[in-house]
Amino acid sequence: MPEQKPLQFAYWVPNVSGGLVISQIEQRTHWGADYNRELAKIAEKAGFDYALTQIRFTAGYGADNQHESVTFSQDLLSHTSKLKVIAALLPGPWNPVLAAKQIATISHLYGPRIAVNIVSGWFRGEFKAIGEPWLDHEERYLRSEEFIRCLRGIWHEDNFTFAGDFYRFRDYALKPKPLSPLPEIFQGGSSRAARDMAARVSDWYFTNGNTPEGCGSRWRISERKRLPTVIMSKSV
Repeated sequence: MPEQKPLQFAYWVPNVSGGLVISQIEQRTHWGADYNRELAKIAEKAGFDYALTQIRFTAGYGADNQHESVTFSQDLLSHTSKLKVIAALLPGPWNPVLAAKQIATISHLYGPRIAVNIVSGWFRGEFKAIGEPWLDHEERYLRSEEFIRCLRGIWHEDNFTFAGDFYRFRDYALKPKPLSPLPEIFQGGSSRAARDMAARVSDWYFTNGNTPEGCGSRWRISERKRLPTVIMSKSV
């Protein structure tokens, strides 16, 4: 029997207005810093393990205001002592070397409480608005996989070399590297491409809420690697 790990709890950080919930119901959260600091303290006191920040680069579509995820995650860490914070990163706007450097620095400031969630992107209008190429579905997950492989390589190796379709490195050395244990890597998506990618390169797999049968089929995919699966739902 595999080792049974205790159930852990996480919450969506409403660092975007409306919490990215597409609903006509008036939202009860606020995207501001003061509100989120207090929410993080409450979550930590209640025993939550993780807080997950969100990323959006353009206003609209349920998120007229939003704060950048890495900076916001660092602020939440500064106002808590045990809560782990997962910063969402979007390949394209982020390059792996920038992400690796940012997260390594935060690791030295706050210890192993910083993690990352690699999102592959779904909002074409956002990419168009900021002048980023829009890749098709399969290519977005291929890029995300390379992104994660590069993150791991930069964090582990002293002279990292990589030649992929989206990223290239030659004898790159990052110092200081993140403190041990290295930041956990989360990744989501409901498609087969997302599940297969998670089984290959991620530490945790996010999936949306579903029926028990629907969730079970996704767990079976992740169990090939005994990959921890997180079921996320957004409330109003």
